[in-house]
Amino acid sequence: MNMTMPNPPVLPQALLHLLLPVERRESVVGDLLEEYRDSRVPSRGRFRANLWYWKQVFGFWLRAYWAFVVPVFGLFALRHVLSVFRSPSGLPYFNVEFLFALTTLSPFVFLLAGAYGSWRTRRWAGGIVATLGTFIASWLLITAWWNTTLYPFALIQQSDPHWIQAWQSSIHQTQASSFWFNTATPSESFLRWAFWENAAAQIVVGASMFGMAVVGGGIGSTLGRMTPRRPSEHTQAQY
Repeated sequence: MNMTMPNPPVLPQALLHLLLPVERRESVVGDLLEEYRDSRVPSRGRFRANLWYWKQVFGFWLRAYWAFVVPVFGLFALRHVLSVFRSPSGLPYFNVEFLFALTTLSPFVFLLAGAYGSWRTRRWAGGIVATLGTFIASWLLITAWWNTTLYPFALIQQSDPHWIQAWQSSIHQTQASSFWFNTATPSESFLRWAFWENAAAQIVVGASMFGMAVVGGGIGSTLGRMTPRRPSEHTQAQY
């Protein structure tokens, strides 16, 4: 191979190999490399050609695994809505066990993503890429959801007895907050308190989801790698 010819960045190339089924891997990688060298670099330059290559890799991941992102994001968004909207007495419309169950379903989604990814690519690392990608996409959507709903939900919460009590308890607490950035004071407004509560929740949810993805993805990838797969089971409709 002529080493002077331009090559795509190493990381997206490695990810692409972990995203494709073995029977499609060589042809797809070769086609993208040919277009990158013969068309994209000469017409757009290396930087824009690299962006194009990253876009292709992301497209392959999205087409293969988007269905796992939807339930993870949906479960957390549903739990958030059900915890915000409460009865006039301040109690949730659904019991705590139901809300907790919504959250505990997420590890099973990560497990399935890992199993499908490793089964599909015949590589254990392929399942890990599927699971970590699901985690990143889900967490970004959850963060966007919380930041978008912060103000309208705070307007509802500030008239709810449950959230008023939580706010008052927080601003009058004598012990330091577990999060260094949440310095509650008696003069803290409800909106500012809700903002810091959301910021803390985003960190906690991100950390817990990452743990779920690592454990569930590792187990699922192992199970998927052990499951036989015939090349004929691959469907062209995925691409």
